[in-house]
Amino acid sequence: MGVIKIDDELLRKIKAYIKEGDNRFNFPTVKTFVDKVIHAHLKKLEKNEK
Repeated sequence: MGVIKIDDELLRKIKAYIKEGDNRFNFPTVKTFVDKVIHAHLKKLEKNEK
C-alpha cells in the first residue's frame, strides 16, 4: 500500500465535505473519500479511452 500526501488546504476541504449531510455515511474517513474518488475517476478515464 502506498502513502498519499494531501496538502493542508485540500485536507480541510475534504473534511468539511465529509461533515456535510449524509456524506459522513458514504465517506466515514478521509481515506475512504480518497479511495472512492480515485476509483470513480479511474473508471471514467478508462471509459473515455475506449
